[in-house]
Amino acid sequence: MIKPRVSSHSGLEVTKMSAKLLYELHTCSVKTLLFRRWVTNARFSNNIHLNSKRNAHTTIEAKDYFQANKGIQWDPEGPLKPLYTLNYLRVPYIRDSLVNVAPGEKFSTCLKGKKILDVGCGGGFLSEALAKLGAEVTGIDTNKEALEHTKKHSSNNMRLANNLPAYIPVTIEEHCKEYAESYDVVVSSEVIDHVAQKELFVESCVRAAKPGAKLFFTTINRTRLAQFVIIFCYENIVKTIPKGAHDFNMFIKPSELKYMLEMNDCFVESTKGYMFYPFDPHWVWTKHKMFFYAIEAVKSN
Repeated sequence: MIKPRVSSHSGLEVTKMSAKLLYELHTCSVKTLLFRRWVTNARFSNNIHLNSKRNAHTTIEAKDYFQANKGIQWDPEGPLKPLYTLNYLRVPYIRDSLVNVAPGEKFSTCLKGKKILDVGCGGGFLSEALAKLGAEVTGIDTNKEALEHTKKHSSNNMRLANNLPAYIPVTIEEHCKEYAESYDVVVSSEVIDHVAQKELFVESCVRAAKPGAKLFFTTINRTRLAQFVIIFCYENIVKTIPKGAHDFNMFIKPSELKYMLEMNDCFVESTKGYMFYPFDPHWVWTKHKMFFYAIEAVKSN
């Protein structure tokens, strides 16, 4: 791992340097990014881990950051603010991929009739947002205690009074056995980079989807740039993400995720890059996929 030299700078100077770096990374081209000296010296791993165990109880890692932040999950200024604000990017992305909404139409019903599975729903940020658009949402997660807080928040939301998401404490492996080919849409947002056996996880997500259903994944690319910005800058300097929330070796390249989807009879329709600006907290789409990326796929009929 490359260790940036910051000992000669004050904390404020390092923060300013990080802000400048994030701006440059977004505005410059991928070709320019690849010629950064500290990038060209990095060794990239292209290994696809193909050692999943089909009889595994769960694919999710033991670490759980909702457990440490229970009770403040829905604080817009809290430690999970990046996930809270990500809805401004991912919800329109999912909505516009599923339906055409003309100006003036009621957004509160545009996803009515869509049965959506939110895998690894956590605090229910995405589940609630999709339910507000009229979708019939089921959120699953392995953290039972976190789901109790999630259920309580949803039940107190007047906008969800007639369309509450259903929350189930279960793994996707267990859920897809009982609800195979049951959903029009399967979403896994910021989850697969915490999954130990990614091939089994993707296979299970696809199994839960109906033939012709859409699947959406958002996650982190396994690049040294992502390691530096997301782990070193976001977690240790800017501290907008809980320290220790990510493991570089758990990140997955777009080509690897695409391969896993294709091996499960899915066609990848699009891949888009995006990133987070912590100093003026918001997410933006990017021309490159060096940090975060979203994949949209459709299951074959």
